[in-house]
Amino acid sequence: MVTTANPSLIAARLFGSSLPATGESAELALYDDHIEVRVHHRELSCPFASLKIREAGFGGAMGYELAWESEAGSYALHVVQPDAVHRLRLHPGFAALPQVRALANTTRRHSIGRTVAWVVVLTIVFLPVLAILVFIAQADRVAEILASKVPIEQEVQLGEATFASLRPSLTLIENGGTHEVVQELGARLAAESNYSYRFHVAQDPTINAFALPGGIIVVHTGLIAATDRPEELAGVLAHEIQHVEQRHSLRGAFKELGLRGLWALATGDVGSTIAGQAALELTSRKFSRDDESDADTGAFEMLVEKKIDPSGMAEFFTTMSEESKAELPEFLSTHPAGAERQRRLLQRAEQLRTRSFDPLVLGDWPPIPKTVEN
Repeated sequence: MVTTANPSLIAARLFGSSLPATGESAELALYDDHIEVRVHHRELSCPFASLKIREAGFGGAMGYELAWESEAGSYALHVVQPDAVHRLRLHPGFAALPQVRALANTTRRHSIGRTVAWVVVLTIVFLPVLAILVFIAQADRVAEILASKVPIEQEVQLGEATFASLRPSLTLIENGGTHEVVQELGARLAAESNYSYRFHVAQDPTINAFALPGGIIVVHTGLIAATDRPEELAGVLAHEIQHVEQRHSLRGAFKELGLRGLWALATGDVGSTIAGQAALELTSRKFSRDDESDADTGAFEMLVEKKIDPSGMAEFFTTMSEESKAELPEFLSTHPAGAERQRRLLQRAEQLRTRSFDPLVLGDWPPIPKTVEN
């Protein structure tokens, strides 16, 4: 038998005949072709060829069980301490054993399997969250791309469906001076548009107006009563028309419903009230500063093109902001008029002071006396 002089001792625990059920501390000595186990004042020996080697250990700290049969009985030696396992694996004779190589391959496959399993679990759990984060980061761009792909015909259908859901809650004025003034102004502003606009007047004392995708615009009588001259109402209508022309509501709907859809996927609430929220989102949406600025710019240019004094729009927004210190009108809650936005409107109107505009002459003005609405 070939031996190696003074081998280093490896900590282990021995189980077997005449030993306690919990085993006893032992020391393992490795030689070229056999092992020796020292426990108390006894020494046991076994050739490598007679060993049965299995994995042993708990909770990821995997080691080895070296088992053998002898005339004195059956024994099993557990080597599970990380340092001891490392030293055992470094022994050339032990590492070369077919059983050890097979165990190494099995452990490697299990490790790969566990890694794949964790990747699958993490993907299932975190992919929807990651999708939400990515969508939030690129929401405006994604919504703009999606909106650009929607034909006007489908946009009109969305607007009509939304208006149909709102119709029972609206008291519409469908004839008379107020109706005619709004129709006349709307037709003048929306001429030559790709959209077939529909203008509605709702009997409602709140100062509000909103635009739905496809060209449906609703103005409350409270807003009309708050204007001092036709040019102010024209500015509001032009502003709402620009929200339609630039598809702000449609883009906003894609953005909002896209986030709700991803959240429904992440939480499993796929059957949520996404569709049912569409009308509320489209009519109570607070436009972004960029949307408002773009709508202002487009409306200003539209008014000038139609030969309507654009200072009316600037005056209306400024008046609303100054008079709403205590209570914010609904129109400004969804169309925020920041100080910078007002400054830009007034500055642009000032630049046109040298240009003359004929006053708007509309049937019966004011169509709604202020005393009625206030």
